[in-house]
Amino acid sequence: MAHYFGFVPSDKLKVLISEAEQVVASNEQVDYYPYRDALTHQTARDLTDNLLVGLVEIIPNPERQAAMRKIVTMIERSTDTLLNILLGKESNEEVLPSFHFLKDQATFIDNEGVKRIGFKLSEADARTIVEGFAAITPEHVDRAKFKTALETMNDATLTHFVSRYAETLKLGMIKRKSVPVAKSAIDKGMNMALNKLLPDLPNDSLNRLANYYRPFIIEKPE
Repeated sequence: MAHYFGFVPSDKLKVLISEAEQVVASNEQVDYYPYRDALTHQTARDLTDNLLVGLVEIIPNPERQAAMRKIVTMIERSTDTLLNILLGKESNEEVLPSFHFLKDQATFIDNEGVKRIGFKLSEADARTIVEGFAAITPEHVDRAKFKTALETMNDATLTHFVSRYAETLKLGMIKRKSVPVAKSAIDKGMNMALNKLLPDLPNDSLNRLANYYRPFIIEKPE
C-alpha cells in the first residue's frame, strides 16, 4: 500500500484544470502561459485554504484566531510574491513541462474514483504522518508526535508544489535562487502557525484538528 497527500479541488480549480487540459489537448494556437499561471495561482490558493484557512475555525480563542488569520494572510502574500516572480510569458513549448507536472505528478484518483490535488508520500514521511495522527485520540494525546506529523506533511507539500514544480519552469540563475528562499519563508510562516496554535489547544480541539487533517492522507494499493 502507498500513502498520498491530497484534497478535492475547489470548483474554480476544477474549471481551470479542465480549460487547460482542453487547450493543450486540442493544440489550439493560443498562448499556454496564461492558463498555466492561472492554474498555478489557484492551486496555491487551494493548498492554503485546505492546510491553513480551514483550521482557523477550530481555534477556541478569538484572539488566537485573529493571530492565525494574520499568519495565513502573510503566507498567502509570500506565495503570491513567489509565483509572480517565477511565472510569466513563455513559449508554449516551455510551458508544457509545467502542465505535465500539474497533470501527472500533482493529481491522483482516490479510492472512491475522485480526482484529488496531491502526490505520493515517501514511506518515511507517510509513517511519520500516520503515526503522528494516530497519537491524537480522545483517550490519549501526544502533542510532540502530532506536531512532527504536521511539520512533515507541510514540508513534503511545499517540497512538491514549490521545489519540484519550480524545476519545470525555465528560470534564470537569480530566479532559481529565489525558490529555496521563498520556500523557507512560507515554511517559517507555517511553523509559526503551528507553534502559536498547538501549545494551548485543549485535547478536544486537538482531536478536531487531527480529524480535520486525516482525510488528506489517502492509503491506496500500489
